[in-house]
Amino acid sequence: MDDKMNALKIRDLHFKYKDGRPGLAGVNLDCTKGSKVCLIGKNGSGKTTLLLNINCLLNGSGIIEVMGLRRSKQTAGEIRKKTGLLFSQVEHQFIMPDLINDILLGTSGDLAGREKAIKIIKYFNLEKYSAKNPLELSAGEMKRAALAGILVREPELLLLDEPLQNLDRENSNKLAEILNSLEMTMLIATHSRFVVENIADHVAVMDSGKISGYYSRDEAVKRKDVNDLLL
Repeated sequence: MDDKMNALKIRDLHFKYKDGRPGLAGVNLDCTKGSKVCLIGKNGSGKTTLLLNINCLLNGSGIIEVMGLRRSKQTAGEIRKKTGLLFSQVEHQFIMPDLINDILLGTSGDLAGREKAIKIIKYFNLEKYSAKNPLELSAGEMKRAALAGILVREPELLLLDEPLQNLDRENSNKLAEILNSLEMTMLIATHSRFVVENIADHVAVMDSGKISGYYSRDEAVKRKDVNDLLL
């Protein structure tokens, strides 16, 4: 595959935790620009560990390139700017006591930055919560608020860890609609059949720290081994 078309390139990525537990055992993966790839697998297969390595929060051995930029100590900061990571427990992503100032952290902080923050709050239909503590929002509102705080930075690669976790169908539909409206590359760790069927264009299967299969969405939903991993 032409590297110029790749948003993400991973080669022979290994990672072990400090206690010696294996996390990744030679991951190879390509995500083309603009693709929405679901990363599925059993608990403990390495999905979250992979996302944390891509975002340079963990540092395994091997090659990671984001938008053509190869990961190193010197480029880690720039790669973090190019990526946005939505944690499964989004309450850990909020720092400021009110929503508007939390989102402002991702901007220049000047008048233009404030206008940008207000615009994205409106886009996510959260304007009535601007002065509210994000931790006081409902689960669905909190997910949208955390995603707004990421997107205001204009990342090129969006990493999502179980984005619909703890959401009811109404809020799942709202978030899926937002994700489908975004023209950016996404890697989505999930167990959700809804996410695969309604957001993904490709599915990567993780097993024991490796990518064991990579399929188009239409092919994936016909496979028993894929369906057995989805809820």
